[in-house]
Amino acid sequence: MNEDDPLQITKKNIKGWYFYSFSSEPFIVSAVSTYIPLLLEQFARINGVKLNDHSQPCIIAPATHSTDKCVVPLFNGSLFVDTSSFALYTFSISVLFQTVMVITVSGIVDILNSIRFKGLTLVTFSILGALSTIYISQLSFDQIYTLPLLCIIANSCYGVINVVGNSLLPIFISDLTKYGNGGEEEDENSSLISDTNEKLTNIISGRGASIGYSSALIVQLISMALVGKSKSRENIQIAVLFVGIWWIIWQLPMLWLLRDINENPQTIPHSIPISSLKYGWWSLYESFKNAKLLKDVMIFLLGWFIISDSLTTINSTAILFSRTELSMSAVNLIAISIITMIMAMIGAFIIPNYLAKKFNWLPHRTLVYIICWSSFIPFYGMLGFFFQSIGLKHKFEMYALAVWYGLSLGGLAAVSRTVFSLIIPKGKESTFFSMFSITDKGSSIVGPSLVGLITDKTHNIRYSFFLLFGLLVVSLPIFSSLDVKRGKREAEELSKI
Repeated sequence: MNEDDPLQITKKNIKGWYFYSFSSEPFIVSAVSTYIPLLLEQFARINGVKLNDHSQPCIIAPATHSTDKCVVPLFNGSLFVDTSSFALYTFSISVLFQTVMVITVSGIVDILNSIRFKGLTLVTFSILGALSTIYISQLSFDQIYTLPLLCIIANSCYGVINVVGNSLLPIFISDLTKYGNGGEEEDENSSLISDTNEKLTNIISGRGASIGYSSALIVQLISMALVGKSKSRENIQIAVLFVGIWWIIWQLPMLWLLRDINENPQTIPHSIPISSLKYGWWSLYESFKNAKLLKDVMIFLLGWFIISDSLTTINSTAILFSRTELSMSAVNLIAISIITMIMAMIGAFIIPNYLAKKFNWLPHRTLVYIICWSSFIPFYGMLGFFFQSIGLKHKFEMYALAVWYGLSLGGLAAVSRTVFSLIIPKGKESTFFSMFSITDKGSSIVGPSLVGLITDKTHNIRYSFFLLFGLLVVSLPIFSSLDVKRGKREAEELSKI
């Protein structure tokens, strides 16, 4: 086997891309979605006071839990925040910093357009994020300000590797199509090549999502055993420690798998021009300025801003709701997360590869159907205001909704990247995936903040389900107006400019 063969290099690059998903996905799926919200709420509750009597502590021991309504005093008691809102506000702030880093770094990797450099960027930010995660596991309960700071650093690092990793997918698909076709140059007017690209993107994106969720599932299973066997069954920090160790170990294969075709010493830059730090912002500005040529990209991003915000906030809201209203233990919530992961893996594979093919669903129509499916989750939570026996009144209901949510999450992870990859111009993948990341992750500045405000005002997190249901419904007509064929033409026009 010729190691310099472009096709073999491309296949190795795709394997390296799978390691990016395998190493980092447990952080966002396990840590951010389960452990960190619980840990933030736990730190706030331990340092908090009762809502109706600020002279009474909320909780007296880390291993115990109470359903009392509590607030945490911040900045020497000048501000009192609901313990659930503390977690939501922290997440919103972390996404704000993440967005700034994503835009800045995406410009650098676009200017220094090298697969090897992008791989080094992935590894560098993975190590920093993993070390921050490990440090979180070593905090004492009185370090209530250090915990949010580390969460912000770790989440920002994940945002960078997410956009850099996603920007590699269209490049690998293009190389695989080109060199898998006997080295023939791609004909942009060839429907065969276009169909091949769409099919390959669907398959590899789906595999990447499934591999990521498989990794998160393994981490969750081991974490549940670690928490269950610890002295305190509420010792969530031991699970966070394991996520950090997993992240720092499994990203290392990217160092030798990711490389450029016909790589030479000039391929890997030895320094970064200061001007490139501004390029991401300038390029993003130029991308938005050319919105009239990218109508369907803008339609997609607007719809994705809403749907991503809704689904991300549904997860954090459900975790905090289960904790504060249903008094579910950490082990119970990890079990729910495991169910979600299994169903997400199934959804990422079954929805694009079987359901969509069987019923001849176009990718953007598949997104609409998944949104309709997802809207039942907050709707069911709303029923709790009108019925005594249903509407998230019992613990077992959370397990059932985990199945429902997991299918939605997995399907969206696979289909969304496929649709977006098809309608963006070639050569600007990092910039446009930074736009995708801004709407995907950056939208989470809004949702958690609004839920936090609702919870602070009412001290009843159930009211947030009305907001989440409304957001999902609003996104439906937006995605219904998306035209992928038109989007492809727009992308080709812009790539020629």
